[in-house]
Amino acid sequence: MPAGHDRSIIFPLSVGGGLIKVEEQQATYDLDGEVLRALMIAGNDYIPPGISNPPCWARLDALTYRFTRRGDIIFVYIDEDFDHCGIKLRPIHSGAKYAISKDGRILRRVIDGWDEEDHVWSLTTPDGGTVTVVTESRDKPTLEELDRPDSGVLMVTTEPVTMPGVIVLKAIPGYVPVPESSDFPLGNTMSPFDDAGAWQWRAGKPVPVQDSSDLDGGTPDAGFDGGSPDGGSPDGGPPAGGGQIRRKGPAILGE
Repeated sequence: MPAGHDRSIIFPLSVGGGLIKVEEQQATYDLDGEVLRALMIAGNDYIPPGISNPPCWARLDALTYRFTRRGDIIFVYIDEDFDHCGIKLRPIHSGAKYAISKDGRILRRVIDGWDEEDHVWSLTTPDGGTVTVVTESRDKPTLEELDRPDSGVLMVTTEPVTMPGVIVLKAIPGYVPVPESSDFPLGNTMSPFDDAGAWQWRAGKPVPVQDSSDLDGGTPDAGFDGGSPDGGSPDGGPPAGGGQIRRKGPAILGE
């Protein structure tokens, strides 16, 4: 069944009446067929059936499921249960969420790290209160834009954000983004996330610089080529010899 991408559908920000966890206890649960079908549709979309001898992580029992019903739409959230399979090295992106109609159609699907996600912002109002704003764009909205039809604002609410996994963005006071230019091209305006201290911006490009903590403690840092003080070639290009910087960030699956 093809998945839809209806951006007008906004995933709930709160758990509503509460988040109830099904545990091993003496309780009885009543689940209607439309919700059960939505769970099956989401699970089979995330891990398509028919895999021969699937590994542990590619089975439906290695997933966790959370759902909430709002009117005629059933929202299903799928996460991978890494502990179920004893997986220690975790991927950066995993899981998905679905908006499924009561007749079994996928109205919207957001696979983490793949599909376009909405952005949730917390804005301070002039009276000192806060509002939560959902936008299509990654750009921070302003209070003046909230009533403009072309602003990309999808929803404004004072409802508390309690749904697990929802990231609320807040503006940094006084922050001014670096404008794009030849020295700061789009996509290179930030140092790599794993170790900003091991990179320097030279000649319009990020250049890795050997961390002093990796040295023997007695000799000055001569760089990768052993000759240029900054560890690069005399013309300011990248370090000669293809030196390698030791990563200090978190482990990444497939690295």
